[in-house]
Amino acid sequence: MNRIRPIASAICALLSLGFIAHESIHFYRYQHFAPLGLHLEVIVSTSNEILGEQGTGKIYQARLTNYGIIPTRFIGCDFIDWASRRQTMLNYIVERRQPKNVRWEYVPELDEYGSRIFCRDSFEVTDTRRAPHWFWPGQTMQFGEIIPAQMGGFRIGDDARYTVFLAADGNGLNSLSTHSFRVDQEPLKRPVRSPQP
Repeated sequence: MNRIRPIASAICALLSLGFIAHESIHFYRYQHFAPLGLHLEVIVSTSNEILGEQGTGKIYQARLTNYGIIPTRFIGCDFIDWASRRQTMLNYIVERRQPKNVRWEYVPELDEYGSRIFCRDSFEVTDTRRAPHWFWPGQTMQFGEIIPAQMGGFRIGDDARYTVFLAADGNGLNSLSTHSFRVDQEPLKRPVRSPQP
């Protein structure tokens, strides 16, 4: 009995240190703490090879991670992609905050497979079917690549976010959203030339 207490104390101390280290690293990278359970965040990368963008363009993606200790169930869409690989997609949308109030609105220009055509066969997606999945502790999934400088949908200074519908039904009660992020690029506008006489 005397040996159990020091071992239990050491295990608790190690778990506490691991949790503090994890939260500190997450805060350093993303400027917010990660809650226990499912967490959705935005990953930003850059590229100098984006069509329609001069210089460096920003690429946004969402990443869903289970930081909890138990698995979480969600409804996804299993499909076969253009390379005949079996994949799973999440039901998500990209939203823009309306400038005059705090409401969020759906951005149709950035709809990949997230809402209108979720789990329907299309040019690159076949053999679709809704199916329940388990998201295990430590599991992560990236999805929803958007490039505002190429695709549009935003103006410089707009706030944006991703929202995932875990039941794949568009119901906001069973959804998860990222923190808002500021978009600082938009497609280049070409000058309008007057016709030559």
